[in-house]
Amino acid sequence: MYQDYEKLYDHVVTYAKDGPIATITLDCPENKNRITEQLIDELGKALDEANWDDEVRVVILQGTGEWSFGPGDISVIKSKLAVNLRAGRKIMVEISNVVKKMMTMTKPIIGIAEAGCVGGGCNLLLASDIVIAADTAWFMQVFADYALSPDTGGLWVLQHLVGPQKAKVLAMTAAPITAQTALEMGMVYKVVPRDQLYEEALSLARVIASKSPVGINHIKQISNRLYDYTMDTYFQIEADYLCLGSLSEDFKEKNAAVAQGREPVYKGI
Repeated sequence: MYQDYEKLYDHVVTYAKDGPIATITLDCPENKNRITEQLIDELGKALDEANWDDEVRVVILQGTGEWSFGPGDISVIKSKLAVNLRAGRKIMVEISNVVKKMMTMTKPIIGIAEAGCVGGGCNLLLASDIVIAADTAWFMQVFADYALSPDTGGLWVLQHLVGPQKAKVLAMTAAPITAQTALEMGMVYKVVPRDQLYEEALSLARVIASKSPVGINHIKQISNRLYDYTMDTYFQIEADYLCLGSLSEDFKEKNAAVAQGREPVYKGI
């Protein structure tokens, strides 16, 4: 984990678990959940805790305050990226490692947007496997106003979600968009009233958590790497994962449960 930083807050990320559901919350509203070294460090540790906890099946990622997911902290940009290439690359590697962890960890992540999702924080949210937004949420790629290009995997994830032309418009105009517009563009899965947001995510998390962790993990791994595959590679990967699934204890358990007329008890192995 990233350790080379001054800890300015008691905490900026909280972690809670309720059975198979872990909730990770960006919890520094006084700094609008801006991306700092401390946030990178604490978020990375929370993701690791969820990923290696055998009881956890699904992660919900959320943020508190006026901005659910804030941009990169300007002090970090000035002290790292605006110093030299080596210092800038160091901090950006740490950020990219957290984003890659989100996209490759075995547990699916449901990101929920209640309010503002700005810059790098917006892109951090979009690295979730599924995004649900409140009708009060809004999204903004602020970078062009500061002579910057998107960070935190921004263009990569945006182009996968909405296509290159829409991604470039979002990045080049730095214009905010509403949750409904984000839904129409394919950035989010669903928009719900603000007071129903967490319950909506929790309901979906419980459905996913009731399925085989083996199958859920395989779906995530194939999907998040899909654009790296040629057609021939894809069909080989598809065959390999199907074989791995059919060799799992969860596959045997499901077939036994069907034969015995009961609900399966998945172990994720």
